[in-house]
Amino acid sequence: MLGTTVAAALYKPEIIEALGAAATGEKHVVWLQGAGCTGCTMSLLQTDDPDLAEAIEWFRLSIDFHPTIMVPAGNNALESLKGIKEGSVPLDVLIVEGAIPKGGYCLVGEEEGKPINFEEWVKSLGSRATYIIAVGTCAAFGGIPSARPNPTGCRSVKDVLPEKTVVNIPGCPPHPDWMLLTLGVVLLGHENWIELDELGRPKVFYYDYIHNNCQRRQFFENLTFAEKPSEDGCLYFLGCRGPITKSDCPNRLWNKGTSYCIISNAPCIGCTEKGFPDEPFAPFYEKIENPDCPPPVKPPATVDYDALRKESSQSSSNLLSGGLLRDATLAIAVAGIGATAGFLLGRRRKGPSKGEEAKSER
Repeated sequence: MLGTTVAAALYKPEIIEALGAAATGEKHVVWLQGAGCTGCTMSLLQTDDPDLAEAIEWFRLSIDFHPTIMVPAGNNALESLKGIKEGSVPLDVLIVEGAIPKGGYCLVGEEEGKPINFEEWVKSLGSRATYIIAVGTCAAFGGIPSARPNPTGCRSVKDVLPEKTVVNIPGCPPHPDWMLLTLGVVLLGHENWIELDELGRPKVFYYDYIHNNCQRRQFFENLTFAEKPSEDGCLYFLGCRGPITKSDCPNRLWNKGTSYCIISNAPCIGCTEKGFPDEPFAPFYEKIENPDCPPPVKPPATVDYDALRKESSQSSSNLLSGGLLRDATLAIAVAGIGATAGFLLGRRRKGPSKGEEAKSER
């Protein structure tokens, strides 16, 4: 999970501005952790860009609450939560990592000597938060903690806060770009430009099935299937869930834009989807029968970045009336802050040619 990709670097000034607003106290951000492994936090922190690393470190030192990385501890750490719970401190963004167990299976601090369960914190803070982001599949859909038989009754943030709009950023863990860019847009106050799919995910990251953009797609078309890991060929018979899993992993790539599961000869396990890790995602490494994978779709927006940057000096109302923001699903072009249009889109990477792909996989 080493590093964000070029997409985050393209919008580094806006991300730094957004994190800076939280670090200076202009925006209040709380990051709660429930039933999970802290992998989402680790993914967010693994940037290789020194400027982003400095901004994240500043954010880390100043965030109102984050049990893993904040400086205060014990009762001092809970003071900010109590202020928000009582209404004396506003809450701009609530970020939840991890699933939410029922009752006393997950406790966060005490009040008057009595433990406070995680579900109570999510409900009380969620009711006051302006924006809510569920990072990771556990928070977005229940994930591994909610897998059958789910003895602790783990649920998603949306299950606990059904009346609230929740932006889901699933993944086990999510890509750093997905979190940084979404958080940046929300902190800058442009969450209304995030178009969500039927599962509450930003369409710009989860717009098509991995299978449709897979570097091994030509093997599938030619009915060439790998029989064991490390072999050339489509990984369908090794249990790849790419045909039923949406994310831009094949285009965005991980590890500084180097690779992702399938390039590393491992089948996709479907970690960005609701229902993971139960059927049809389990058992792993067993093929799924008759996957219904629609044909490829275009990204949510195709924009001329240079043209949009030139237009960024116009007023936001002119941009809206001109249709630029309608065309660019998550475009940001607002006078005064110099925010770049197409903030969340990043730039699609060109995959290797078929010859280069086969050579690199050997």
